[in-house]
Amino acid sequence: MAKFSQVWLNEHKALVDYTDVAIAPSKDFYHVFVTPEQFIFRVWKIVPPTRADSHIPPYEFKNTYEEFKHDDRCHSEIVRLAGEPVLDYLLGVRDGKLDYICRIPREAQIRIILNLDLEDIQRLGRTCKMFREICNSCDLWERIYRRYSETPITPELEMLAAERGWRRLFFTNKLQLQMQLRRLKKHEGGHAFVTEMETA
Repeated sequence: MAKFSQVWLNEHKALVDYTDVAIAPSKDFYHVFVTPEQFIFRVWKIVPPTRADSHIPPYEFKNTYEEFKHDDRCHSEIVRLAGEPVLDYLLGVRDGKLDYICRIPREAQIRIILNLDLEDIQRLGRTCKMFREICNSCDLWERIYRRYSETPITPELEMLAAERGWRRLFFTNKLQLQMQLRRLKKHEGGHAFVTEMETA
């Protein structure tokens, strides 16, 4: 069993800690909770009250790292509810294979992503929920815009970005952007909605 540094633990002292809905057609909930000492897999059955198994209370599998490796019943439940990739991931964690990039501070993640090509950023954003959020975030796209765009960063442009998002501005061509900025300047305080961008 691998030894993990405390730096990789979340606020609940866990290496893995998340709840999700089971793969359809099941409506059950499950919770994966992995600490440096044990694996816990909890299940809440969600079934109609008329079914014979509706009375089954929540249950859990609790294993040491060595026990988890050989607990076929737990493995079967993980595959049934979460899928084979989740089981493979957990067995990897058991063997010391952590997804370290997901655990470093957000600022460090953004600095790494800024070194990627735009196409690679789009691909990264399709890999998981966390990277989808980061790769579409205003934090990231404001830096990309400031780095690559030739359009001066004016107060009007920042107001437009606050309204529509830096990513959207980045992919707006120069003529459309100038039209939006001129319209924004015509309105007092710059609070008007820029309707042309809806069709951009």
